[in-house]
Amino acid sequence: MRQELIIHGIPDSLRLDAWWLEAAGEPPQAQPRRQPGRGPLLVSMRARHAIPLLASLVAIADWLFWDQPAGISVAVFALILSAAVMAMKPRRPTIREWAGAAGFALLSNLPAAIDLQVLSVLFSLGGLICLTAWAVYGPVLSERLALRTALRLPTFGAALLLRNALCAMPASDLSSGLRRHAASLALPLLMGSVFLMLLASANPVLEEALAELDPGRLFELEFWLRLLFWTVAAALLWPCLNLSETWLGSTAPAANVQKAGPSRAAFLINPVSVRNSLVLFNLLFLAQTMMDLGILTGGVALPDGMSYAAYAHRGAYPLVVTALLAGVFTLVTRSMTGTDRTLRALVYLWLAQNMILVLTAAIRLQHYVAAYALTYLRIAAFVWMALVLAGLVLTVVQIHRGHGTAWLLRRCFAALVAALYICSFVNFADVIARYNLTHGSTLVTQDTSYICSLGAAAYPAVHAFETATGQQVCGSAIHSDLNRTTITNWREWGFRRWRIQAYYQQQT
Repeated sequence: MRQELIIHGIPDSLRLDAWWLEAAGEPPQAQPRRQPGRGPLLVSMRARHAIPLLASLVAIADWLFWDQPAGISVAVFALILSAAVMAMKPRRPTIREWAGAAGFALLSNLPAAIDLQVLSVLFSLGGLICLTAWAVYGPVLSERLALRTALRLPTFGAALLLRNALCAMPASDLSSGLRRHAASLALPLLMGSVFLMLLASANPVLEEALAELDPGRLFELEFWLRLLFWTVAAALLWPCLNLSETWLGSTAPAANVQKAGPSRAAFLINPVSVRNSLVLFNLLFLAQTMMDLGILTGGVALPDGMSYAAYAHRGAYPLVVTALLAGVFTLVTRSMTGTDRTLRALVYLWLAQNMILVLTAAIRLQHYVAAYALTYLRIAAFVWMALVLAGLVLTVVQIHRGHGTAWLLRRCFAALVAALYICSFVNFADVIARYNLTHGSTLVTQDTSYICSLGAAAYPAVHAFETATGQQVCGSAIHSDLNRTTITNWREWGFRRWRIQAYYQQQT
């Protein structure tokens, strides 16, 4: 019997090679492939690494922070998270980038390892934000992109995990799907429970572990609080792993829209008004400087009823604010003073007088401290005056060299960060106690309560004074603070606390 050969289809290779036989006259278009890194991370190939990494980070956070004291654990977790950010960098980092990121992470978390305080935590968070922004944008990172990353990580980024999870859920028929999954899980769960009970009867360790799984804990508040901690930690950590410009924003700057017509500010700020203002300001500041020099040198008497300490306290802070406003005025009017030699000379003279004003304010504050002791707020005032003086000097350099406003703002911000970074290593409680105890007998009796309120960080200065003079300053109050802050868990370890505890144990 003869059989007929039937070909049900044409091979794909022949069909594609014979595209010219089609009536449309165009070759078949290949299906577009999804570019790697596009779309939610949960539905990409990188999810194989991101999801286990997220679970590991949440477990580490639970181990370090849940119901545990905080200390060097903050620096340890920040370093681990920095390594995770580098591992999930969109472009695979080189060895040089790994080394640079490791050095930057160590520097930003070093203050937290010395002593956990608000300032050190801010440096750890700031370093992590800068590292995350650099991992996304690379060499095109700017202040605008870093600020946008800092604003989006805890806000929009916290909701990113939920959005990505919803986008990754497949759309299917629930009626058939539930029945199919129930049929596939019934036998494993049933037989697995039987085997688990048999193994537990033969293994006492497994039996004890199963006994601790109390279903009643589901109704305890602690369980739900811990579950909330895991959820919040996962939501905050996920954006650090899902590094993409799709939610952080592109690097393209916003278009500048210039308004047509004259500016309304020209009615107040114009070359003539700026020149008259500078002349008036120089005369006012000159009179203030001459009076300050006269009072500080003793040539000018104070009004009746005003003490020298009251005079020093009254003018220290307003003079610093005045110098700060002078710098802002110089920035606003820079476009008008940069081309006019007369206006530039008036600006230089005015800035010089502002520098003298800051110095006299510092002298006033120093005299006030000598009369009424040293405090945290007065130390902050000294630091603030130094920063204002540095800003005025940078303003002079900016005008002289013709730099833009961005140049000045970057360097002022760098000076601020450098000053705060150095302050994070200083034990100001020890500085305050040592100064107040060694500068005049009146301060010892008047400021004893404040010195004892400084806590355990002031113990070396207090003990040194008590040993040298034989006078008892704080008694048992500071010893109770030392016992209360004793390091009992490595998570709360800090170099400053450890050094003070070692000094205390040597003396006792």
